[in-house]
Amino acid sequence: MLAIERRERILSYLRQNEYANVESLAENLTVSSMTIRRDLNKLEEQGLVRRTHGGATIGQFISSQPHTEVRKNQSPEEKLAIARYAASMVHDGHTILLDAGTTCMDIVHYLTDKNIRVMTTDLAQAQYLCRFQNIEVYVPGGRVDEVTQSCLGSKVVDFLDTVHVDIAFIGCTSWDLRRGLTTPTEERAAMKNKMIERADISILVADSEKYSCYSFHKICELKAMDLIITDDRLSQKNREQLKEAGIDLYCAS
Repeated sequence: MLAIERRERILSYLRQNEYANVESLAENLTVSSMTIRRDLNKLEEQGLVRRTHGGATIGQFISSQPHTEVRKNQSPEEKLAIARYAASMVHDGHTILLDAGTTCMDIVHYLTDKNIRVMTTDLAQAQYLCRFQNIEVYVPGGRVDEVTQSCLGSKVVDFLDTVHVDIAFIGCTSWDLRRGLTTPTEERAAMKNKMIERADISILVADSEKYSCYSFHKICELKAMDLIITDDRLSQKNREQLKEAGIDLYCAS
């Protein structure tokens, strides 16, 4: 077996199981433990796995908020599929809240024919939507964050305390069944928590590349979301685990 084929099988195993130890991989692939260690080291150099004591995990720790320009190029087709389905849940007369982020920006493009009220922290979303007379747009104000190009801070939370929405679409950098919905900063965790609190229905819109990733600050358990919309690259095993845990999940194709 070629090294590239062996490493792809290691990645496939980790996507299904999240964690594997060296011995089980060596036995499964009929190679030595030393060979597996070299493969795992190479995969870690490429940023595809994270080494742990005695093995590796595909779960990645997200230490800081990725810049919007970087995120635009990550899983673009999957985000469009998620956005298309998410937008189909919005109907005339709804008041919705859109989190900052590229997936929510994709949702915006499917809303332009609806008579709705939109609240968003994302300046690009607001600028795009305000051109349509059938859409009433609100921005909470506060400090503008350079990384996400969106409003951030206590003024946003204060504004959200004064409103109520039918649906909140929440984006994220990381989500995981065991660790929940997480974010790199305490400020973002507080803001997203408030978004969830102020909505009748809270929907997580997150592509499968972010699954099994995690950050320092926990926002909530996945069960706190009324629905999670992801893409169809999420493994069957992960889908089954989420549904067994009582998570309402839709995988857009």
